[in-house]
Amino acid sequence: MNDFPQVVTIAGTDSGGGAGVMADLKTMQAWHVFGTAVIVAVTAQNTLGVQDFMALPAKLINEQFDSLAADFKIRACKTGMLADAEHVHVVAEALKRVDFGPLTVDPVMIAKGGAALLADDAIETVRTELVPLATVVTPNLPEAERLTHAKITDAAGMVTAGHALQDLGAKNVIIKGGHEADHATAADYVLLEDGTSFWLSAPRTDTVRTHGTGDTLSACLTAELAKGVPMATAIQTAKAYVTAAIKNTIQVGHGHGPLNHWVEPSDEVSRHDA
Repeated sequence: MNDFPQVVTIAGTDSGGGAGVMADLKTMQAWHVFGTAVIVAVTAQNTLGVQDFMALPAKLINEQFDSLAADFKIRACKTGMLADAEHVHVVAEALKRVDFGPLTVDPVMIAKGGAALLADDAIETVRTELVPLATVVTPNLPEAERLTHAKITDAAGMVTAGHALQDLGAKNVIIKGGHEADHATAADYVLLEDGTSFWLSAPRTDTVRTHGTGDTLSACLTAELAKGVPMATAIQTAKAYVTAAIKNTIQVGHGHGPLNHWVEPSDEVSRHDA
């Protein structure tokens, strides 16, 4: 009874279906775990941008946590868009109260279209309250810069940022290099809890259809952790899945289109030690 792998995404919705809770649940379904959700905020959004959003009351967020904890056996969880400092704090406190297994923190700050999804004053709350709870944190380069208060201009900077995030309390770190658009490959730096580190590289696809990449990677990683897959393997699987989902695009919308969540993982991802 109740033994099928179950996970939860703690994030905002995307009415356009390409990111947020919608992308998370599609990814979780694709990776054969049962996905549940704690909705923190609701957006009016499409591939062209975020038109509006509203965060939910803290009481309702806490009730969602308690409702899931009372019935489901959550084996892993992830966070995404958390709106502002108040809601980051609410989520961090709730995660201390319930046992939802390994926590993947995707520190969502900016939408693909440029809209801010996290208030400036909330970034420090993410640093001090949420990152220390993380089993693994998955920032892109701009997010890593904001969390570490340091500019990242090269591979050495990514390594330094990884160690800085570990110093903040995160057990495992992935610094995603996808924002380095002038490179032919997208290289991510991985630093594990035991101190080992490596790079994951894949050919870059020239496309604007990248809406929801961070959500998809962190959701796939969360699904694999819920199934008991070792961290390093789960990270490499998530990278391979996102690489394929970007390369094998689907034509939806007129802006930053969504990924293809039906794909099989790419065999083009290479790993080499740092």
